[in-house]
Amino acid sequence: MATSQVRQRWGPATKTVGLAAAVSTLALAALWSRLRWFTPIDHFRVAWWALAVGFALGEFIGFHLEIRREAISFTLTELPLTVGLFFASPSALVVGHVIGSTAVLVLREHQPLRKVVLNVGAFLAESTLAIFVFYSLPFSRDVHQPTAWLAAIAALAAGAVAVFVTVATAMHWHGAPLRLVQMFVTGIVTSVTNTSLAIVAVVTAVSNPMALIPLGIVAAVVIVAYRSHSSLNQRHASLRLLYDFVQMVSGSRRPDDVLDSMLHEARRLLRADGAALLIDAPGDAIARWQRPTPTDAHRAALAEIRLLVKTGHSVVMRRSTKDVHHRALLAAIGAKDCVAAPLVEENVVIGVIAVFDRETDVSTFTADDGRLFETLAKHASVALENGRLIERLHEHARQRDYVARHDALTGLANRADFHEQLLRSISSAEHTSGRVLVALLDLDHFKEVNDTLGHHHGDLLIREVARRLRETLPPETGLARLGGDEFAVFAPALTIDPAHLGRIIHRAFTEPFLLDDLAIEIGASVGIAIYPEHGSDPSTLLRQADVAMYEAKASSSDRIAVYAPTRDVNTVRRLSLANDLRRAIDSGELTLHFQPKANARDGVVHSVEALVRWRHPIYGMVPPDEFVPLAERTGLIQPFTQHIIRQGLAAIRDWSDDGRDMGISINLSMRNLLDANLPTRVARSLVAMRVDPARVTFEVTETTMMAEPAKVLRTLHGLADLGSRLSIDDFGTGHSSLAYLQKLPVHEVKIDKSFILPLTSTATTRSIVHSVILLAHSLNLSVVAEGVEDQPTWDLLAELGCDDIQGYHLCRPLAPDDLNAWLANRSLAGALHH
Repeated sequence: MATSQVRQRWGPATKTVGLAAAVSTLALAALWSRLRWFTPIDHFRVAWWALAVGFALGEFIGFHLEIRREAISFTLTELPLTVGLFFASPSALVVGHVIGSTAVLVLREHQPLRKVVLNVGAFLAESTLAIFVFYSLPFSRDVHQPTAWLAAIAALAAGAVAVFVTVATAMHWHGAPLRLVQMFVTGIVTSVTNTSLAIVAVVTAVSNPMALIPLGIVAAVVIVAYRSHSSLNQRHASLRLLYDFVQMVSGSRRPDDVLDSMLHEARRLLRADGAALLIDAPGDAIARWQRPTPTDAHRAALAEIRLLVKTGHSVVMRRSTKDVHHRALLAAIGAKDCVAAPLVEENVVIGVIAVFDRETDVSTFTADDGRLFETLAKHASVALENGRLIERLHEHARQRDYVARHDALTGLANRADFHEQLLRSISSAEHTSGRVLVALLDLDHFKEVNDTLGHHHGDLLIREVARRLRETLPPETGLARLGGDEFAVFAPALTIDPAHLGRIIHRAFTEPFLLDDLAIEIGASVGIAIYPEHGSDPSTLLRQADVAMYEAKASSSDRIAVYAPTRDVNTVRRLSLANDLRRAIDSGELTLHFQPKANARDGVVHSVEALVRWRHPIYGMVPPDEFVPLAERTGLIQPFTQHIIRQGLAAIRDWSDDGRDMGISINLSMRNLLDANLPTRVARSLVAMRVDPARVTFEVTETTMMAEPAKVLRTLHGLADLGSRLSIDDFGTGHSSLAYLQKLPVHEVKIDKSFILPLTSTATTRSIVHSVILLAHSLNLSVVAEGVEDQPTWDLLAELGCDDIQGYHLCRPLAPDDLNAWLANRSLAGALHH
């Protein structure tokens, strides 16, 4: 037979029954063999049924000390035992003890069969050994003699030892922790005390039956004292366990730890076999079990129990419950009894915690247990809420740390995190005398994509580029988005050379990018710097890679460049201009030139377009194509534009003072139109300069308006509400339509010079321009033709119905003084001879 089968056959329950049978057999055999030796004292005989009643009462008014799964019973059976020794036959004493005590165990405490059998054996052993000792001692058996008292005390103490040995052995087999010395001393002291009280009662009853009245009062006090002492012990133990529970769950920080601690400590506190909890959670409830292994029926029953505690109070289901619903729930869980308490968070019941099956068979869960368990659940709820709060704080901190280190659009490392990663790579290379490649790449013509298709498609393109780069680059490389359309890469030079790294990056751009079913072909310019040749820190290496990247962007070959100090001149100029632009705005280095616009039919000049110029103290005249993008990239576009507006309004004021009613057109960039406060600042400037808003026209391009239509439209309406005019510049080169113009508060369109230059030589172009003029007029829009280079073009535009003319044939952009002189000469010559 297998060892496991032997262990299973001879388990604790089987051993307990065997022990009880052995003790019972030995006790009965010994009693039967020596029964004729025992002659009771000839006073009066007490019948077995009277003793049975006495033993039943003694068991009934006793108390139990629970230790895990077992309980030590302390009863008042010493009184009927003492009476039986003095006034009953041995057989009557044994029969009365077994029947009376067993009846209480079965009818009142509902003990299982194995415990009933064990206790019957213990009763037999107790009464038999007590009889042997009492009759074997050479003492008097006269109830009035002290030696008889000693014999009774010794007999009952021997019986108590028999019970102690039997019960302790069974408890040991069931795994209960035994404090043997304490249990033995407690049992002997209790036995001696109870026997002494019993002897007093017997002697008193024999001598003067009326004296039993005060003695009964004393006995009642003693019983009450016993019960109170037992209750206080149990309360002290419960409070100690509750304190341990609070300490345990308070020390748990993670919600999962709190849940596990909660179940374990709940079982220990209530001395229960099983525990479970159910917590409401988004999507799915959180359920935990500690014995038994849950089934669907268990989970359904726990959900039903969850409904019972929705009032915020505990529910106790006792073993003897008559409630049909409670009995059904206990049956579904497979439990004898249960106590459940609500878990509360922010005064709302969010779940339930329950324990099943009291470990001892002598008692069931009580209302006191329910109140204690409810207190436990409140502490657990606070700990759980704190644990969740701490976890949310940790998660928030993790998210903040992630956000601080990663680009929100692509999920790649940002500039700060890239610096840290690169610094670690440099440190590692320094110890191994290695090299590190740093590549900076910039998307080619990304601004055109952004301006033409809008920021939504620009963001989609940036995400796709990030995804392609992640998939294409080797795993040992670091990748980051530094901002805009700039990406950075670093790689150990031991595994890859600069040219190969550039080719790998370009491989990500070989296929078109699909954005909402739109195929976009875009490339990248790659600049590479090498540690330690080109720098020893991340900032220097990135700056040198930036220099190489602009060199690659200017190249017409493979658009890959490695940093070379000889190529750094242009970058120094660009960085210098970026640093000097703020000073130029504040110091007045930025000035306006004006290009006139005239009526196409009579040649009268009625307005000018403001064009900004910058004469740098070192680099001389800097073209707008160079410094305007710098203003946008460095965040200076708002003060830059405000400076231009103030200069333009000042010019109008001066012309008005000289008697000229001139209007002015001022160009706005995309970033200007995304500024919701622009209309407010313009309004303040108009008031300060005392200029009529109708004399100011703001020019915007088609692609600028299409970038973020909602925001742009709000800004345009704000400017139009001031009374200013709005003009669409470079009309015909973007993706808008005249139908779209109906939604905009626009007053004029400027036909791009790409349509004007071939006007006299191409019939198709002439038809397009004519159509634009007709449609614009149908929308009550005036039409300006820019880029007019000769008189035939002017005449043809006038014939086609164009309203205004602008171009070199009329006049090139002029400084303010030169413009005033030109206007004076033109007035003398006569406007009709244009």
